[in-house]
Amino acid sequence: MADIQTVGGCKKCGSDSATCKYNFFEQGDLEIHSWEHKCIDCGHRLTTAYRTDDEDIDFAAEQVDQCPYCQRTGTK
Repeated sequence: MADIQTVGGCKKCGSDSATCKYNFFEQGDLEIHSWEHKCIDCGHRLTTAYRTDDEDIDFAAEQVDQCPYCQRTGTK
């Protein structure tokens, strides 16, 4: 189940209805941590995902359970 919290402060329209959504998936050696900031009012959206099988990032060095937009920690 996704961890969704209202965080307010849309950077596009200034609405207080922006949400921060954290998703966690694990199967075998694969882990995926994904983050989405979305404004309920204007639809502006920012997304980032971290995967253990992504060769372009150092997964162990990233703070994958912390939102890159508001720095809150996600709940699995």
